[in-house]
Amino acid sequence: MVPRFYKRPWIIIAVCAAITVFFAAQLPQLKIENDIREYLPHKEASYQRLLSSEDQFGSMYVIGVSLETEEPSILTAENISVVDNITKQVENLDCVGRVDSLSNIDYVCSQDGSLVATGLVDDSLFTADESGKEKFTGTEADIAELKRKLVGWDEMYDRVIISDDGRATQMQITLQGKTIDADGNEVKVSDAQRMDVLQSVKDIVAHELEGSNLKSTVYGDPVISYEARAFMLSDLIRLIPLVILVVVLCLFCSFNTLDGTILPLLTVLMSTIWSCGLMALFNIPFTIVSSVIPVALIAVGSAYGIHVLTHYYIALEKLPRPITKESHAEAVWSSIKDVFQAIVLAGVTTVVGFISLVSSPIAPLHSFAVFTSLGVAFSLILAVVFIPAMLMIKPLSRVGKKSKRMEAVIQKAKAKAASKLEKVRAESRGQEKDSDSEDSTYYRIYHFFAGTKPRLILFSILIVVFSIVGLKKLVIDTALINYFPEDSKLRRDVDYVNKRFAGTNSVYMLIEGDDDHNMTNPEILKPLEKLQENLQDQYPDIGKVVSFTTFVKRMNQVMNGPDSQTAAVSSADAGTGSTEAFDDGFGDFDDGFGDFDDGFGSEEAAPEETAPAVDFVNPNIEYKKQLSQTLTVEDGLRLLNEAYDEAGGKDATVKDIVDILERRFNYNGVSYYEIPYDISKYPAATRADLADLVSQYLMLLGGDTLERFAIPKGSFTPTTLRVQMQLRSHSTELVGQIIDYASDYAEKYFPEGYKLEFTGAGEMEYVMTDMVVSSQLTSLLISLLSVFIIISISFKSGWAGLLGAIPLAFTIILNYMVMGFAHINLDLVTSIIASVAIGVGIDYTIHFLETYRAERAKSDDIELVAKRTFNKSGRGIVTNALAVGLGFLVLCLSEFVVLRYIGILVAIVMFSSSALAMTIIPGILNITDPKFMKPKEKK
Repeated sequence: MVPRFYKRPWIIIAVCAAITVFFAAQLPQLKIENDIREYLPHKEASYQRLLSSEDQFGSMYVIGVSLETEEPSILTAENISVVDNITKQVENLDCVGRVDSLSNIDYVCSQDGSLVATGLVDDSLFTADESGKEKFTGTEADIAELKRKLVGWDEMYDRVIISDDGRATQMQITLQGKTIDADGNEVKVSDAQRMDVLQSVKDIVAHELEGSNLKSTVYGDPVISYEARAFMLSDLIRLIPLVILVVVLCLFCSFNTLDGTILPLLTVLMSTIWSCGLMALFNIPFTIVSSVIPVALIAVGSAYGIHVLTHYYIALEKLPRPITKESHAEAVWSSIKDVFQAIVLAGVTTVVGFISLVSSPIAPLHSFAVFTSLGVAFSLILAVVFIPAMLMIKPLSRVGKKSKRMEAVIQKAKAKAASKLEKVRAESRGQEKDSDSEDSTYYRIYHFFAGTKPRLILFSILIVVFSIVGLKKLVIDTALINYFPEDSKLRRDVDYVNKRFAGTNSVYMLIEGDDDHNMTNPEILKPLEKLQENLQDQYPDIGKVVSFTTFVKRMNQVMNGPDSQTAAVSSADAGTGSTEAFDDGFGDFDDGFGDFDDGFGSEEAAPEETAPAVDFVNPNIEYKKQLSQTLTVEDGLRLLNEAYDEAGGKDATVKDIVDILERRFNYNGVSYYEIPYDISKYPAATRADLADLVSQYLMLLGGDTLERFAIPKGSFTPTTLRVQMQLRSHSTELVGQIIDYASDYAEKYFPEGYKLEFTGAGEMEYVMTDMVVSSQLTSLLISLLSVFIIISISFKSGWAGLLGAIPLAFTIILNYMVMGFAHINLDLVTSIIASVAIGVGIDYTIHFLETYRAERAKSDDIELVAKRTFNKSGRGIVTNALAVGLGFLVLCLSEFVVLRYIGILVAIVMFSSSALAMTIIPGILNITDPKFMKPKEKK
């Protein structure tokens, strides 16, 4: 008897339609985001450290703009004018915090005997024309002076502001992390606001480059987010119709009826709208991982509707004619009763496979797990509620109607195939057999690989061995840039910048001292400088390291040039840490610094830190004398020869030789481009006095020049430093190596009281690598354990649960093997493959086990049972695997290379899981003949 629930089909249809309309109305509010920070758990220490670092040092959101010319040099009056105009316009944009470019970056130098941070290009060399545009009016001599400045402080500018060949310049636009709203409240800058700034920057650059010979490249994390959004929208517009077309073709070929084609498709479309509508309703970001949800639901969710309609058509065939409204309703209800337990079990196992990713701490995987599982559940509910309701209102005149043309084609094809098959059988065997006991193709494949115990063992060993070899080749990398094809404009731009400049990936080191240790101490600055040098020597992909030490060395150089140091200092003066020897401006500050020791002045100097008990003689006195002497040709050649030998002889470069000569005479103070550490070179008795010297430098420099590298801002004794490393690679493996090397070095050589930590986009991606591995292992264990429990309960045997888990485990390791051999990285997106393998692959296992058990109840002949099982379930399993695999193969047309991998891997997983369900399982069953498969009376 039909339940009362199904007797009001119009109400069911109306409710389902209303829910669909409601969630469809939410879709325009769906927030599409691909900020790398959306992928990091906000409760993790790495994320909190990132936020804290930005609060202290400033935002890490950077847009880069590169300008290149075909001319020999970018440094021309016209090009400098273009750079300045772009800089000034971008500085006025909302949410822009700072712009570093050729026309406004700081240059530390000496003016009137004191330290100052001026512009690299003098502001007085710019004048505004009638249109308000800035024009560089400097002479060739001014441009030559600019080149000298760039070369003189190349550690700061080379590959940051100017390329190695001098034909390109770069500007870096730092976006604010927070802004003030109309009510005066501090609010976080949204992804949409950053996209607006990016578009404005592109417009400004394009406008300013009109009529020039310059080419531009715009890059950075906001650009990646922008391109990812564009790719996602393109995919959703193109791929969803394609996967719908694939499903429609499969359904029509299976049922060749209108309702058999439309109703399963309607259920998955409605479930997809419900699932994505919920995401919009709860303000859950739609990411690259989320873009798999519609394709997955359409490909996987249609199975439940197919099962319901299959049993419905079977019930129709048994109905007496003519069909009445009551008998038709009974047929509909009968189909639900027959299939309910099977599809609920299939739905539960699929949900378990996807929901296992909820254990992941990574937000996009978490939301993918939740909303894909909800979509599967919605598809199941609609299959047993909406489809029967639609069938109930179907006019009796249309019940059982099929396309006559398609029916004729199918019948003709079946007759032709049956005739040929019968002929082949007659020729090969000479007699007819019961079709249920014949050797099907699927059975012969099984028998070849696992039909006997030795074959089964050998087959299993080969799977494990090949999987281990492939696993060793598997690379785990979570860099978002790898999601884009290598031939995409984004990747080409990134490669261009990595080649020309310091790199597009950033990792920051944070060095913090405790209450008794600040960052002016040479005992920490010296090993920190050595660490930076070692990292650049050890890892060529580190394009540039800029930090507090870069400025300390520059300040020390400026204040210790031969022209600024002329007086001698007595040992008594050195013992007090006096700076009277500096007649370039420090003398005026002597009284103010007398009490300024911040703890260092009161510390007892270690024996090796105490200056010898002799008068200090300023080396610059002798340097100045040497620079003013007239050299003979012989003396000049001798100096060149000595420098040549010291630079390495035949391996020496001109730059190496010049550097040695400049240091020998302290030209422009280059011999003092160092951390003040050797007390014999300075008017100081201890290194504590040298710490005071660094503090004096900071007071003289003043301003906000160092606010990006030292905190507290404006302090003369900072307690925390930030070191910026630019990488020419986005490899998380490389980032991990850098972090490990730096951590080991700090543990060995940093003095007690200082600690080292890391932050930045590169560090976040590295942290996610560990999360992907840990979450993958957790989700796999949860999935396999859940499968074990479900099958054990269903078959009332723990051995059955273990048997069902074996082919799934093999499927997973084979998937990793394929990824290893195919050089497909395990990342945030490809990590969902294992869940798909378990969620969908378990259906094949359950299908085979259920059919085998039914056949085992009919016969004790194990081989006959296997043959009949293959004949009844083989085609269904393979057809289902092909349908899901073909649905996912649509992803091969995605703009994202990572989604192409998903399409290929899911198809392979569907094939391998179905193949293993029909080889490993019957192999074990036929060898062991377990009790849980035997009829109760025979156990």
